Amino acid sequence: MRRTLPGIIFCGLLGFCLPAAAQSPAHSYVVTVDFGTAPENFERFKVMMAENAKASVANEAGCQQFNVYELATTPNHLFLYEVYDDEAAFQQHLAAAHYKHFKDTSDPIITSRGGTRGIMLVAYRKPS
Repeated sequence: MRRTLPGIIFCGLLGFCLPAAAQSPAHSYVVTVDFGTAPENFERFKVMMAENAKASVANEAGCQQFNVYELATTPNHLFLYEVYDDEAAFQQHLAAAHYKHFKDTSDPIITSRGGTRGIMLVAYRKPS
């Protein structure tokens, strides 16, 4: 059962209720990617990825977040956590000019790539 009293509460079948604000990002489309490069290309790749992330958030209405992490346990790897309004917004990301430029320039230096895609079930954030 799901209640949507005006901004008050969402309740689920599992018997717990949460403030509506805690549920706002639910059903967003999440993409994670783990990229690896050769050591001599890693610094350049970090700059390229930062530019792509910034352009994605700035230029794509459906891109909610684009986070880039350097993995301490895996040298020369970057991990992405991207959040889009829906899968269509992610497909628009893949068609964007800045992404195509990133892909064309980064593909030759990427040595590994893997990731996941899915629907966000729930997200909790502290109030701003």
